[in-house]
Amino acid sequence: MEDGVFTTALLSSGLRLATPIILAALGGAFCSRAGVLNLALEGKMLLGAFVAIVFSYYLGSTALGIVVAVIFGGLLGLLFALLYLKYKVNLIILALGINLLIMEFTVYVMRILFGNVGSWSDPSIQRLPDYEIPILADIPGIGDIFSGYNAIVYFSWLMAIIGYVVLFHTKFGRHIRAVGENIEAAETLGINVTRVQVSALVIAGMLCALGGSFLSVGHLTLFTRNMSNGRGWVGVTAAIFGFQHPIGVFFTGLFFGLAEGFAVRIQNVTNWPPNLIQLLPHFATLIALILVALREKVNLFVNRSRFRQSLQRGEMRSTSAD
Repeated sequence: MEDGVFTTALLSSGLRLATPIILAALGGAFCSRAGVLNLALEGKMLLGAFVAIVFSYYLGSTALGIVVAVIFGGLLGLLFALLYLKYKVNLIILALGINLLIMEFTVYVMRILFGNVGSWSDPSIQRLPDYEIPILADIPGIGDIFSGYNAIVYFSWLMAIIGYVVLFHTKFGRHIRAVGENIEAAETLGINVTRVQVSALVIAGMLCALGGSFLSVGHLTLFTRNMSNGRGWVGVTAAIFGFQHPIGVFFTGLFFGLAEGFAVRIQNVTNWPPNLIQLLPHFATLIALILVALREKVNLFVNRSRFRQSLQRGEMRSTSAD
């Protein structure tokens, strides 16, 4: 029933809303695999959203606006790498500083350029067009869920596959994983650790900016203060919960997107208090973080049990030898 909660419209909305989270989480996964915990995903996404709509307006092309936003995201990733790797700025302080700086910077520039502070839009800005997938679009039910999205949504699906291939079936991916597992051993093997980490941070910046572009010109045609609204932080959670594996990250990001879509759907079909409904996606994030912590404790318990068993077997062998 389309007037219920669990409908094809909910799944379609969840896939759309998952897009920026998936892209940010994939960027975070690349960084984690390279040994860098990137907590600046939020700021990079916000910058992408702002740059995309501003340059779409001035260049008269949404596609060009998105390209410029992706370039700016890569440059911000490069700046992050420079400050962290060359000048040894504390990783957490640097990430928080960038997130706060970008939030205030976008508000300041929006005031300077357009005289607005809270939000801005212009009728000349065109939203990215949606595309129907041939044949698939004609299948009842399936077509309603998996067809009719814009290019950024489809790219996020493709990027999960590309990320898997790159990380596990290319030389560059092997270098990333080697650096993340043991930097000293990677250096001994002749791997340029700095180059690998810089590359991962630039890729993450570009993916986050693309996710931000989806928010401002892919899903809507406006920019609002703090438009990313915590999605970068959710991306960090999704990367951890998905084991930094592109396919796991994709489905984790999809889960968070569905949680956000569920909150929107509930608001449309029930009389629940809006403030309570807005907490649902954040509640899902909290549950995921709790599960991550429990998973780590279980792994620690299992490893300790195996260690004790190996010690006991060693003692039994020594006793038998005596």
